[in-house]
Amino acid sequence: MYAVLLILHFLGLALGVGTSFAFMTLGIATKSMTPEERTQFMLKVSVLSKNGSIGLALLIVSGIGFLVTRGVGEVMRWGGGAFHAKLLLVAILAGLVGYLQVLLKKARLAGGGPTMATIPKVSRVALIISVSIVILAVVAFK
Repeated sequence: MYAVLLILHFLGLALGVGTSFAFMTLGIATKSMTPEERTQFMLKVSVLSKNGSIGLALLIVSGIGFLVTRGVGEVMRWGGGAFHAKLLLVAILAGLVGYLQVLLKKARLAGGGPTMATIPKVSRVALIISVSIVILAVVAFK
């Protein structure tokens, strides 16, 4: 069971953090486009955000599975302060992902608009938090 949870956790990590890096790369690659072209392109590729949401869901579900199979007390003691910080950042990231989904929906309905300017800023924060979560996980469970 542990191996299955670990595989799901790593797949979730690849989907979640990989999506953030993909959007960052796409944003950099579209700098030469006109604002209208860039908006239309980014609206089309925003479908990738589903991968990020699925990845986060896999991470949370498999993480809960780890807690259940290993015992909450054992994991909390084993991970220490870094684990608690990681859990806090996961909660913040879940809120940011939800906020990003709302922004993307507004942008799609408006065909771009001023909402599009907010999405990259929030996405950068989400990427930084995602990388921080990975670092804290390594520190907590080395």
